[in-house]
This record gives sequence, C-alpha cells and structure tokens, in this order.
Amino acid sequence: MHEKGIETFLAVAMSRTLGKAAELLSVTQSTISYNLNELENDMGMILVDRQKGMKSIKLTPAGESFLPLALKWQEISREIANARTPGSAYSLAVGGSESVNCRLLPPVYGALLEHEPPVYLRIVTDPSDMMYQAVESRALDAAIVIHEESARYVQMEPIYREGFIVARIPNDGEETAEYLRPTDLDQGMEFYIEWSGGYRLWHDHIWDPMKTLKVKVDSIKLATLLMRRPGQWCMIPESARAQFMSEQPRAVFCRLHETPPDIIYYKLTHRHPKTSSAAALAIFDEVLKRRITELGGKTGIK
Repeated sequence: MHEKGIETFLAVAMSRTLGKAAELLSVTQSTISYNLNELENDMGMILVDRQKGMKSIKLTPAGESFLPLALKWQEISREIANARTPGSAYSLAVGGSESVNCRLLPPVYGALLEHEPPVYLRIVTDPSDMMYQAVESRALDAAIVIHEESARYVQMEPIYREGFIVARIPNDGEETAEYLRPTDLDQGMEFYIEWSGGYRLWHDHIWDPMKTLKVKVDSIKLATLLMRRPGQWCMIPESARAQFMSEQPRAVFCRLHETPPDIIYYKLTHRHPKTSSAAALAIFDEVLKRRITELGGKTGIK
C-alpha cells in the first residue's frame, strides 16, 4: 500500500483543498497530486473528485468508503511506531496559541512531564484556525483555543472562562483607580487584540468602529514590548496580569464598569480519537481539570 498516498488522502479529506493539504504536510501541491495519483492507481479507483474550477474538492463514493479504513491504517501505523520505541506507552501531541501555551498550560505540561508512567509530549504553538485543522487531520490529539469555529471531525468543549482587565501606562504622579469608564481611555492609545468575535462586537459598541485602530497586535508579549508612553493601554485576560507586570513593570491594572464578554477556552479533540492516544488523553483531561480548579473563578460554562 502507498503509505504517502494514504497520508496525502487523509490530509485532502480533512482540509478539502489541495493547497491546505500541501500546507498541512509541508509539501508542494504537485507532490499532493502525485501521491494521490499513485494511491488511486494502486487501488484501481478514483478517491477524490478534483475537477478544474472547483473551489473545494470532495471525495468520490469510493473515497468516502475508503476514509474510515485510511483513518484506521493511520492509527495502526502510529501504534506500531510506538511499539518500536521502548517505554513510549503514552504519547500526546497538544497544541495551543501563544497565550494559551505560555499562560494557561505550562502547569499542565509540567505535570505531564512528571507523570508516571511517562507521557511523551509534542507541543505545538499556532493560531487557533490551524489548531482546528491539525486536530481534524489527527496531527494533534488535543488543542486548547479561544476562537470558536466549525469543523466536521472536531469535537469542541468549553472548559474555562475568565474576565478582562485593562493594562495601561499611567501618567507621572497619577492616582490609579480600581475601576474606569471607557470614556476615560483614549481610543487612539489602544493596543488592540481581537480576542474573539464577541469581543470585537463589544468593542465596536463601546468605541467608534469607524475610527482606524492605530495599533493592532496579536500577542500580549508584543504589547508589553511596545507600550511605553503614558496613556497607552490594552485589554488583557485576568490571568495575564502577572506576565504583563513582569514584562512591563510600569503598567497598572484596573477594571471597566462596562465589561466585555468573558474569554472562553475550548478543548478540541477528534470525534473519533485514536485508540493509541486514549490513555494519554485521559491523563491530559485529569491534569487539565486540576489546573482549571486551581485557577478558580468561572469554571462552569453555561
């Protein structure tokens, strides 16, 4: 059986485009086409309908029938690979955004590294949209994200929520207040992070959506590096206070009277997880629950 062809077929089946499949496997589109052709020739049937002009491709009836077998082949292949490595009974591939991996999950990763029997970890840091693709293609066993999307084979579970605070650079001699009103903040001095669609709607309701934002950043780390002038500010999750304070000692923190919607963290897993990952996923769930309990606050998602 053409092993690269099956891997390519699975990537195409999950991503539904040759381009995304090529990105997922870090190969060229011509390699994707070649591997598919080799697999189809080997099997004597067409698995993927890839007519010109189609924005996305779809599986043929033969491809739909072959998909469960291909997934099973992938699982067995990984089990065989694990069996060849002594002591690798538990292995887990986990992903998250920079803010998740650097703020929420380090205690989880630390506990997994100390676990007996050992859990062999592969940790990936990427944007949320890439996490969905990676879980759907089984490149990751689990991921924690803050953006809600729809994916055919991904199971999404809300696991934790927290509120926001304002981090800002005060004026010299300023007496800081515990609460501020949005009108107390200069929109032109904001370092904007788009935390979610709900957050964007709230922001547009509070401040003028027609006004061009002067600075948009995609991480708290970047905001701490760039915020220097008095009056500059950024909305951050409550759990980011310690990180922000250590990286920008001049910052002060307060809450808004009109608060944005909470940030919600979602755990992503495949709807049909690999049997070989079941034990490691159970350990991950147990450690993750302990971490959420330690954080306190709003652990119940309604």
